[in-house]
Amino acid sequence: METSYEEARHSNRHVLGLGIAIPAHAASEIDCMVMWDKADVNKNGTLEGKDATAYLDAIRKSGKKYEMKTVGQLSSTEFMAACKDDAFKISFYRA
Repeated sequence: METSYEEARHSNRHVLGLGIAIPAHAASEIDCMVMWDKADVNKNGTLEGKDATAYLDAIRKSGKKYEMKTVGQLSSTEFMAACKDDAFKISFYRA
């Protein structure tokens, strides 16, 4: 069964010219550092409140488990671990 480009893009896969879908690679450290820099608006090393909501939701939806030190907050270390594990599904921006 072939996967269209749009289907693959929305399901976190890259499509080869032969119509074969392969999983996207996890985010690079550089990708994650750029994302963190944009996310940590006040540069305090922690995302909390509305700044953290989208990322915490993405982690929950990923089904992956991470040790979080504080409920409702995301440290840079926690963010980087989840990002490198592609919990935020950033492959669309590298495609």
